[in-house]
This record gives sequence, structure tokens and C-alpha cells, in this order.
Amino acid sequence: MAEAEAMFGPLMTTGNHPTPNQYGTGERVGLFTDRDGTIWGLPVAIAEDGDLRVCASPAFHAAGVTDTFPAGAAIIGTTNAPTGWRDGTGDLELVFRDAGGAVRRQTVAGSYPAKGPVCKAPDSPGPPQLLAYYRLIPGAHN
Repeated sequence: MAEAEAMFGPLMTTGNHPTPNQYGTGERVGLFTDRDGTIWGLPVAIAEDGDLRVCASPAFHAAGVTDTFPAGAAIIGTTNAPTGWRDGTGDLELVFRDAGGAVRRQTVAGSYPAKGPVCKAPDSPGPPQLLAYYRLIPGAHN
């Protein structure tokens, strides 16, 4: 965790990656904020000793921006968008206070690096799956 925070900023909140089926609630994702205001969503896991482990590499800094969020927003958490039926957890959403103090939510997109670090979920339960990263910059939402 200390190495990830040194590269990507302090851990701000955690959530779950979207999952395409009801094998569970999705793998964990940690949101880190760097000094430039970029939010990095990186896969995290709980080790057997209880420590939080992060799939983080300096190579993520070369990965593209995946989405934006409103400038001046104060992130207060994450949710997964309901899918309307029991076939997955839905897309990752940021929950934030806007500049006027109102609580809002916004779905954000992740991506997979073209090359470089590949983060994979454990094989059990369910099939192995690649885990997305999020690189969110302040601005207007796409």
C-alpha cells in the first residue's frame, strides 16, 4: 500500500469493479488521488495477513485517461449502478459533493492497458478475469 500511495497519492475510498454475472459483488478497486487531482482506480485485494494489496505499477502513468469527473467535486464514496436484475453489479459510480454542496453520482468508465501491467482477479470463486484501471481527470463529464 505504501508504494502505491507514493506513486498514485493517498487512498481516498474503495469500491467494487463491475461484474458481468452474479458470482459475487465484484473484485475490489481502490481510488487514489494524486497531487494533480487525477483519481486512479486500481485493483486491490486483501492478503491472508489482512493487509490491503494494490495492483500498481509506474507503467499505469502511461495509460490513457478513461473518464472525467466535475472539477471541484469532493469524492465521498463509490457505488455500483443497479442493473435492474440479478446479472451483475453494474458500472462503477463516483458519489461526490458538487461545488454547491449537493450530493451527486456519476458513472465512470475504466479501461484495460494496451500493454504493461495486467491485474487479474483470483480464479475462485468464478472464472479468472482481467481487472480494469480507472484514470479520471477533473473536467466536464463525457
